[in-house]
Amino acid sequence: MAEGKQTVLAHITELRRRLIFILVVNLAAAILCFHWVEPLMELLLALGSRYSLVYIAPGELFGVYVQVALVCGISLAMPFTLFQLWMFVAKGLYRKEKVVAALSLVFAGVFFAGGVYFAYRLVLPTMLDFFLRIAMGSISSMISVSQFLSFVLTTLLCFGIVFEMPVAAALLSAFGLLRPGTIRKYQPTIIVIIFILAAALTPPDVVSQLMLAVPMVVLLQLSIGLCWLVWKLRGKKNGSLTVENG
Repeated sequence: MAEGKQTVLAHITELRRRLIFILVVNLAAAILCFHWVEPLMELLLALGSRYSLVYIAPGELFGVYVQVALVCGISLAMPFTLFQLWMFVAKGLYRKEKVVAALSLVFAGVFFAGGVYFAYRLVLPTMLDFFLRIAMGSISSMISVSQFLSFVLTTLLCFGIVFEMPVAAALLSAFGLLRPGTIRKYQPTIIVIIFILAAALTPPDVVSQLMLAVPMVVLLQLSIGLCWLVWKLRGKKNGSLTVENG
């Protein structure tokens, strides 16, 4: 019993140490991004070049700088964060599980970046242009810079997270926790949930909801395909998971 307690304490101590490393590196990355916050702001504000952006409180602009620096710093430090979490979890995994988890981390970063890029290049310009076109001529658009950047950053993060769907499906399938038939069976229900989530996560207009819902449906089909491919490659005839000890 004493040995078991020592093992648990050792794991807790190691987790605490890695979380401290993660916090320090993320703060350092945020400070670095704050030093370059103006170019980062220009990159984001370029999306709203047709809007009249203002700040309506003395400390609002500084708060926006901090918000952008934090988000960019966390994104910049994400590889280190994932690596630290991987080093903590990997000790309890078998050899095949380590390979699957490592590949999942790599593809998770790629898909997240793809979602952010897709939102920046296509979704946000379309949405912002739509909002301008429905504006009344008698009402001038003077938007708070904090509200504008909050909308932009939230949209970028939402699409980055949504694009992780195929990676999650492949990972769960690799561990025998998700079958292709299960996704296909509940596909209509999942699509309804997707549109509900799209309505909850986006502004209350059809264009924004469709810009999020349609890619999610496409990603669902990709998830089904990857799930089927993983099960086919593993030669699964039943739901059991066979691994070799590492």
